[in-house]
Amino acid sequence: MEEREGILQHTVSASREPGSRRWDRSIAQPARHLASDIGPRPPGSKGENRAARYVLRELEKLGFQAEIQDFRTPLTTAWAKALDRLLVIAGVLLFPVNGHLSYALLAAGFLAFLLERYGRSPFFWMAPSGRSTNVLVRVPPAREPEARLVLMAHLDSHWSAFYYRPGLVSLYRPFRAADTASHGLLFILFTLAYGGRLLGMDSSKLSFLWRVGLAITSLPFLSMLALFAKALSGRASPGGNHNGSGVALLLELARNYSRHRPHGAELWFAFTGASEANGRGARVLLRRHRRELRGAYFLVLEGVGRGFPACVVKEGPFPGFHADRRFLRLARRIIDSYAHYSGGLTSNRLYPGEAFHLLSRGHRAMTVTGREDTSIPRFWRWERDDQANVDPRNLRLALDFVRALVDAVDHGGLQRRGLAVREPGKGPSR
Repeated sequence: MEEREGILQHTVSASREPGSRRWDRSIAQPARHLASDIGPRPPGSKGENRAARYVLRELEKLGFQAEIQDFRTPLTTAWAKALDRLLVIAGVLLFPVNGHLSYALLAAGFLAFLLERYGRSPFFWMAPSGRSTNVLVRVPPAREPEARLVLMAHLDSHWSAFYYRPGLVSLYRPFRAADTASHGLLFILFTLAYGGRLLGMDSSKLSFLWRVGLAITSLPFLSMLALFAKALSGRASPGGNHNGSGVALLLELARNYSRHRPHGAELWFAFTGASEANGRGARVLLRRHRRELRGAYFLVLEGVGRGFPACVVKEGPFPGFHADRRFLRLARRIIDSYAHYSGGLTSNRLYPGEAFHLLSRGHRAMTVTGREDTSIPRFWRWERDDQANVDPRNLRLALDFVRALVDAVDHGGLQRRGLAVREPGKGPSR
């Protein structure tokens, strides 16, 4: 790690103090503004709308005519997720009283749980809703477009809860896996019990199966309590690294390509809202430009302000989705050229990001994120994910890395196997 810290000192400009004018003019200034001046930006909140207006002003200063997409979004998904578990628990408790109703509730809860895992819960729209916004600009190429690349970063910040505390967050992934396993076991167990009840199984055996089910239900019960706590008392994080850094990087890329038009790829810069609400902003973008985005490539920028830039191979909890293979093949060539400047390839098993929702709908997508030595990003979804959690040196490395990737796409890298990659630090080719 010491060697990599040395790379930071010698490959990017000197670090800037947060109070200085130089810092405010740096690439990290938008992240500082979002995390400090605007603050928490949960889906559908005033903070998120202020962030959208700020991005719109910045894009207009660059001479862009932006497209605004307003839409409604759930303020939180915690209520819908808690309801999934409530149905399962009610189904288990009712088994001795009414087997038919019990199994119907449990099956409905398990189906809703699976749909929720893929961002399609039928209960999301029962939660309180608000207004959210996407901001979109396009940069046409100098000649007839050969490819369409959509660069995305979400404006909103995540809801926090007690279990995201740095001392507890290490338990998040194993508990989530245990919660998923318990739902599967309950469904299998009560399918056997319900079938046995219909076939006249001995009551002592049915009672044993029910008691085992009660013991397993403790995990969904604890999960439901945690989700209720999040819905009732959770606060949104300032969103410095997640995802003020992604917005800052995307604004810098927009500034760069406002001066240097791409060669053969049409670039879209999409600042999406309500990513925390199961990628609601990304889904609105897909629906409103369904024909134009057919066959497009999507590059999602998420949490790039901490750690070395890395490409995400696997998106979402098990089994997850694999990033577009052609996109990854191109990324590997750039990673080889950036051996000391990138974090290589990684996986995101923590949460379903925007690329997860794009891939689950059959689109070609990949995420660029910051990779640290820890398995969970620093202050992930916690109240200390503020402007101090964004390192401008890491942002500049991410900028060089993403520009190299965009430049390769612009020069036909998705069509050709052999392609020279420019050296780090150089501007895009004209």
